[in-house]
Amino acid sequence: MIRSIIVDDEPRARSLLENLINNYCDNVEIIATANDVLSGIKMINLHQPDLIFLDVQMPNYDGFSLLDQFEDHPFKFVFTTAYEEYAQKALDLNALGYLLKPIDIDELVKIVQKYETSLVGTMEDRSVELEKHIKLNREKGTLVIPRVSGLLNLKLDDILFIKAEGRKTDFYCKEDLTLTSNISLKKCEALLRRTSFIRIHKSTMVNLKHIKRYSKGRDSYIALYNDKMLDVGKNYKEYLNNITSYFPK
Repeated sequence: MIRSIIVDDEPRARSLLENLINNYCDNVEIIATANDVLSGIKMINLHQPDLIFLDVQMPNYDGFSLLDQFEDHPFKFVFTTAYEEYAQKALDLNALGYLLKPIDIDELVKIVQKYETSLVGTMEDRSVELEKHIKLNREKGTLVIPRVSGLLNLKLDDILFIKAEGRKTDFYCKEDLTLTSNISLKKCEALLRRTSFIRIHKSTMVNLKHIKRYSKGRDSYIALYNDKMLDVGKNYKEYLNNITSYFPK
């Protein structure tokens, strides 16, 4: 799934683009929207998106100003504009492309396909290269994980649980932040041995520090402090029963 953010000061333009993406781009997920450059920068830092749809003309700062705040652009970006004269500057900045308003559905689909094509053939090679840098820093309590856009340093205490989704892994963190990596859950388990993380399901690891309650029984589950419920696999129940002293009474 391509995690995307829309930055546009016009509510109608944001809504229209989001609807087009939801209806015609199955592999794109809009994880946030922003109505100006400053809030756009905040959303990017918070959600670490893969692709940004960025309006050019906005009050106070234009779309080009947003890019100035990111030295290496750890994401791909597409300009959305009603003015064709910005097209050359967009290409000069290595934009994935630009979409003229009103946005044409076919052009939108082509842009998304272009993004997907840019990943084909390089994804696995990049994953192998990035995995060389994956490491756990016990002293600092951090974990470095690979993403399509580069490496990301996470604080272990900020991670609530980790869940495998197909060939990728989602890290569910505090403040409803979810980050996707191409590191496998098996690799995570190997890295996080002798930490507060344990495997509770074939597809799930959880941080013991965030467990509120462990409900035993036929349909066992774990409740986190944010009230999120996680199923416990039958093959992991005995192990959990042996370490219940870690859990709050």
